[in-house]
Amino acid sequence: MELYLHRKKNIRCLIFKFEGIMSISSIFNVTKRALMAHQSAINTTSSNIANVNTEGYKRRKVELTMLTSYGIGRDNITRLRQQFVERQLSYETQNLSKYEMDKTITTQIEDIFGEPNESGLNNVLSEFWNSWNNLANDPESQYARTNVRDKGVVLANTFNRINSDLNNLNQQIKSDITGEVNQVNQIIMQMKSVNQQISARSSDDLLDQRDLLVTKLSNLMNIETRESASGEITVSTDGQILVTSDYANELIVNNSTENGISTTNVYLKNGKHPVNIHSGELGSLLEITNKDIPDYINKLDTLARSIAGQVNAIHSKGYNLDGATGINFFSDDISGSADFKVSKDVFNDPSIIATAEAVDNPGDGSIAQSVFDLQFVKFVQDNTVFDFHNSTIAQIGNKVQESDFLCKSGEMVVLNLKNQQDSVSGVSLDEEMTNLIKHKQAYEAATKMVSAVDDMMQTVLNML
Repeated sequence: MELYLHRKKNIRCLIFKFEGIMSISSIFNVTKRALMAHQSAINTTSSNIANVNTEGYKRRKVELTMLTSYGIGRDNITRLRQQFVERQLSYETQNLSKYEMDKTITTQIEDIFGEPNESGLNNVLSEFWNSWNNLANDPESQYARTNVRDKGVVLANTFNRINSDLNNLNQQIKSDITGEVNQVNQIIMQMKSVNQQISARSSDDLLDQRDLLVTKLSNLMNIETRESASGEITVSTDGQILVTSDYANELIVNNSTENGISTTNVYLKNGKHPVNIHSGELGSLLEITNKDIPDYINKLDTLARSIAGQVNAIHSKGYNLDGATGINFFSDDISGSADFKVSKDVFNDPSIIATAEAVDNPGDGSIAQSVFDLQFVKFVQDNTVFDFHNSTIAQIGNKVQESDFLCKSGEMVVLNLKNQQDSVSGVSLDEEMTNLIKHKQAYEAATKMVSAVDDMMQTVLNML
């Protein structure tokens, strides 16, 4: 009987020790999960700190969750973002990039016209008209005739220079369009590759690359994006798809000339109609090369033809000191500002410049006076020479001011959106260092718990 009771007591003792081991094992598992969770949080926080200056990086956060079996676990690593803000930022970036390019190029155009500097057309025109007034007051002066010839040459050179500079700028813009379309195509191909990688194995780093490519493309042109549940992105422009995970539709540049007018358009490689690119740097470049610069050149040509035609009409009716008439002051085959020039005869011999209305009246300066008075006549599309030219200068100046205003307001909008984005997606070193200390302390506490559990386990085992 005593032997039976002794055995029963030993069995109960073993059961107690076994249950103790099982309880300690549960505590150990809780502690192990805590170590793993906080180690993951430390790694994620360290990654955030390391990428604080990495372009396109979005902050990661470890989601810790309480487990039903007690303890803590890592639920997921979340890439923090605001999709609505990202879409708005992409749209406003497209607009801002256009405004900035508008301002840059239109300022260059303003510099080409050079108003109100001495080299500007207004000042050159004034000196040209005044030279005729001086000749009208002293019609027999050879010096006055030479001065009229020289001022005419300066006027012609000014027209030629402005035309040449505008055309050179336009050619540079067309070259820039080709370069930017090449950039677009590179980004499109990169997007396709990233999409394929995301489809095979999505990761936060790939999603960062994807979003950065969207930002770069937004700087260049107007786009719309649609994101799938798996993270792949579809990009389109003007209602036409540019890229998916298995499709990339590159762009091509087409330069054509019709009726002497050069036009640059962008097509999809398999498209039949021009793509309507109205935002981003490309939108600005296309608008300026196809609309603005041709308009300015056309107005410059109109002014040059009108001046040449009216001056020649009056001058050819006059008589010079030798009694000759029917002489054109400007070349009679002028088509615009590019070939605007003083006639070869006048250039070689300014003494043939006419001043009198009648033959054998060398003291008559009425023809020269009539040429001088042309500046007050509305013969350029119902405007005076100065009014017509100043309307062009005002048009350019207004666009500079408008684009400057839009740039400043656009910068404020983009900055506000970036601040909203950074408040969620951006890395704050102060916040990350706080998180690092918090998780480090929790990790250290868990390691101490591991040591305590190990001691408890050894105690129980020694009792066996």
